Amino acid sequence: MTEQMIVDAAKMFKKRVKDGLFDRDMTQRDLANEVGVTEAVLSLAINTYAINKQSREVRAKVRQLLDIQDI
Repeated sequence: MTEQMIVDAAKMFKKRVKDGLFDRDMTQRDLANEVGVTEAVLSLAINTYAINKQSREVRAKVRQLLDIQDI
């Protein structure tokens, strides 16, 4: 994967999360509570390109909760 592909995928994921929250009438705080992390940890996982273990796990839980399967 090139760096640009990673950046594009991260932007797409961020948009899909935002749309999913809007569709479910949820806030990022609500999502953080559902995932079981703080808002700061959730924000880091969504808004950055972090590849650490915690961010990957948070993104996986977010994908599952918001039914995001193609990213």
